[in-house]
Amino acid sequence: MKPIRGGLTRIVSGALLGFALISVTATAQTGNALSDSEQLIANEKAWAKAAQESDAERMASYMAEEYVEHVWETATALAPAHWSSTRKKEWVEAVRRRTEVYSSVEVRNLTVHLQGTLAVVTGEYSQAGTRSGKDISASGIYANTWLKRNGRWLVIDSVFP
Repeated sequence: MKPIRGGLTRIVSGALLGFALISVTATAQTGNALSDSEQLIANEKAWAKAAQESDAERMASYMAEEYVEHVWETATALAPAHWSSTRKKEWVEAVRRRTEVYSSVEVRNLTVHLQGTLAVVTGEYSQAGTRSGKDISASGIYANTWLKRNGRWLVIDSVFP
């Protein structure tokens, strides 16, 4: 009986050690994983940095194919106030061709409003840059809508009122 009992003790001890190691590993991995809110804030900052560095491919990697940006245009002598929109393909191509260049982009005071796989990140921005040689420096508030697809957050819409 002693050999069986000793063998059983070793098996149970080995199993307990294995479960303990799995538990420690899972805890360590969970500790390193970002929450959805943390990931969204990191994405906002990385997306802004990609635009500032004129890295069109990295910038595009944060955007869903159906992405659209809405900007409120104030009234001028030639046109009434209105919303303008830019799609992903247009914006990425402008950055790629360097017809749109940002010398600085800053996002701050970010707040994440999370609803399952949909999130809206609101915040303040300031940017300095040019589009086709014309100054596009601006600052204000904004809202980005993000959708989680296949475990990745992608921005689908931006609003700059």
